[in-house]
Amino acid sequence: MRLFNLFLRRAGLQSVPVRVPSSTSRLTVVCPRHQLADVRKQIYQGFEGSGLRVATLQVDRALQHDMARTCVTVHCPPELRSVLMTQARQLSQFPGVAQVQWGDQRHIALN
Repeated sequence: MRLFNLFLRRAGLQSVPVRVPSSTSRLTVVCPRHQLADVRKQIYQGFEGSGLRVATLQVDRALQHDMARTCVTVHCPPELRSVLMTQARQLSQFPGVAQVQWGDQRHIALN
């Protein structure tokens, strides 16, 4: 079927599907376990206050035993990417946050 679709596209009978930018981004935040509640509160207040919608927030153990890793999935339209980066930078400066990584498919370290 893929070969047939390729043939149709090359013959000009079928259009190439337009790639739509993803509206979902992912942040990974590492912080001490005892500060996790404050960091989660900061994530929700900061992101939702700037028009970004937090879809999921998953907490897991980090490599160190006293640290927690939080994976945040954010619905972010392409026009709000700069707002997302600003929020991620502000989160990386929050007291106790050890690391923030951002990216759709690859992670970009912010600190």
